[in-house]
Amino acid sequence: MHTPLPRRTFLRASGVAMALPFLESMNRAIAAPATATTPATKRMVCIGVPFGFDPATFVPTESGPDYQLPSHLQHLAEYRNDFTVISGLSHPNTGGGGHKAEAVMLTGAPYPDYSHNLKNTISIDQEFAARVRGQTRYNSFVLSTYYGSLSYTSNGVAIPSVNRPSEIFKKLFLATTPQQAEEELRRIDDGRSMLDVVSDQAKRLNARISQSDRSRVDEYFTSVRDVEKQLQMAREWVNRPKPAPIGNAPSDISNNALQQKKLELMFDMIHLAMVTDSTRAVTIKTFGMHHDLSHHGKEPKKLGDCQKVELQLIRAYGGLLQKLRTAQEGGQSLLDNTMVLMTSNLRDGNTHWTHDLPVLLAGGGFRHGQHLAFNQPYVQSLAPTEDESAPANKQKKTAPQMGVNQTPLCNLFTSMLQQAGVETSLFSSGSGTLTGLQT
Repeated sequence: MHTPLPRRTFLRASGVAMALPFLESMNRAIAAPATATTPATKRMVCIGVPFGFDPATFVPTESGPDYQLPSHLQHLAEYRNDFTVISGLSHPNTGGGGHKAEAVMLTGAPYPDYSHNLKNTISIDQEFAARVRGQTRYNSFVLSTYYGSLSYTSNGVAIPSVNRPSEIFKKLFLATTPQQAEEELRRIDDGRSMLDVVSDQAKRLNARISQSDRSRVDEYFTSVRDVEKQLQMAREWVNRPKPAPIGNAPSDISNNALQQKKLELMFDMIHLAMVTDSTRAVTIKTFGMHHDLSHHGKEPKKLGDCQKVELQLIRAYGGLLQKLRTAQEGGQSLLDNTMVLMTSNLRDGNTHWTHDLPVLLAGGGFRHGQHLAFNQPYVQSLAPTEDESAPANKQKKTAPQMGVNQTPLCNLFTSMLQQAGVETSLFSSGSGTLTGLQT
């Protein structure tokens, strides 16, 4: 067994001083097992549920550590001290966004109504992924059990999702052929040569512009250098061996009615990605096939069927917590180092309300076992919004708008980013960190 090179020695040998986090991670992941002295590796999993949950079965009626588990969460009783229930959070200025507000579920960008021309912003997973870029083979995994994405770049562009577990398994474990590796290196090198051309043009421009414009060019150079570092890191990974496969390749499930099975299979892949440290940022958009049931109108049978679907999701969530809690890393469980967030753009599908969003946060080194309640009054809006489930001649309905005293969901996102080691005091529409959430 080879003794791993010390981090700084290896960096001096490689001549790539900018890749410190990447090489530190690779030394740990490839050459040496985790020990009790290994610094904690922070990870983030964000699970988006487009239609929310029935509040009566999801939201506790008491706050604090002594709350009674509502019926849905009773199925997570064994993990009670591993998660926090949070109620009363919202994204400002999304009162009439309805279903389309799922685009800002993880970004917090304003989307007040269906006629609003959305200019999206970066999602929390990508904000985190950008700060740990190069430390793993993949910057992030953007997943779905059916279609669509909750993950957005810094320019507000949606990142395409992967919805086949077999494809994820291939990314994790199946080696590329020499020809594929050569093509990948050629693609990376082509990108580097283009950056060189742009850089030379910007330098020539510098001599002919004002001082204030030079500052902008300097900012541009900073972004160019960042891309150059990313490309260098990507090149380093091409010829590094992937980990040995864990288990057999999964068989994809094409039947959309088997939502729980599909989700459990995706959660298996997320667990493998975390265990192998192939990525540290994952989002998954899931359980989007029960739209009609979520608009139950309090009809007993439809409401009951909707609750059964929600329970399938809750059970699958518990299965992921169990896998992460069982896995060990550096004297801790993998769950201790992995924040697992589950939330929605709607309180519940029946009302389309975008205030008082359902939130479960597990793991990640936070002090859990409590219900944090931030329920604040909200005001009624007279602005009509679309109801996609209604007939065309009855699409307009009145939706409640969030009051000014609502607690931003992005306060939670800020706390999560800080816990992950990201130096930030504010994320998107947040006003600070989330009160009561302690490490």
